[in-house]
Amino acid sequence: MPVIPFADRFEAIADRRSPLTVGIDPAPETLAAWDLPCNAEGVRVFGLEMVEALGDLVGVFKPQIAFFERFGWQGLKAAAEVIGHARSTDALVIADIKRMDIGHTFEAYAGAWIGDDAGTPADAITLGAYMGSGSLRPVVKRAVEHGAGLFVVVRSSNPDGIMLQTARQEDGRQVAEALADDLTAFNLGNLGKSGNGPCGAVVGATLDDAETVLDRLPTSLILAPGIGAQGATMADLRSRFGKAAARRTLPNVSRQVAEAGPSRKALREIVERLADEAFALRG
Repeated sequence: MPVIPFADRFEAIADRRSPLTVGIDPAPETLAAWDLPCNAEGVRVFGLEMVEALGDLVGVFKPQIAFFERFGWQGLKAAAEVIGHARSTDALVIADIKRMDIGHTFEAYAGAWIGDDAGTPADAITLGAYMGSGSLRPVVKRAVEHGAGLFVVVRSSNPDGIMLQTARQEDGRQVAEALADDLTAFNLGNLGKSGNGPCGAVVGATLDDAETVLDRLPTSLILAPGIGAQGATMADLRSRFGKAAARRTLPNVSRQVAEAGPSRKALREIVERLADEAFALRG
């Protein structure tokens, strides 16, 4: 069967459902609010319940793997079960792993999550690139081969990242701008029918200067954290990102959704509203 790139699969499901990306973040305080134990079984039940409640509404789920991994192999087994169940609903899954390394080690990280032969196959993963953008090459190669997506942290929503990400290089570009240029170069020759390539970017929805890097990412999907609990709204996303970039954006909401649970009815109500708002970004 032909390999269908992640960006094309995202376009199809965003049109059919919405581009809304729901985080599965079983933080200790969330588990407590849901009356679940803070252990591997608790994160497993939380994740499966989120998928059961929302699987027919959500186009993309993004489990934060750290909250599973903290419980060792049992937590990772729970993550694999949650990811498998989410994909069975025809939703796409971004494994939020934010790995960063070089050479064979980075290849091994990619092999753990990308491809049918991966330990825990996901549709896309998040990455860091501050070991140098060249370190991404083996991961990009694997992503292209398997039709997976990559979301590289370019401009994050946390204030502590500003100094590093906006530092100036000798050529005058900010570090984040140079990284954005490199991602665009990686995408050339690997564009799908949607016009987007495998290398997406993480750009915070709370950033007032987001267009600085977005203008350099014309062929990238944009994963945008910061909506809801961190203060940004869908309307902010359109005004800060601009119409063209907003249409390529996966608005990510985590805590705001989880706080509506464990009631399935309440979860569905908030996701239906957010999905409608996210869908409007594509207009």
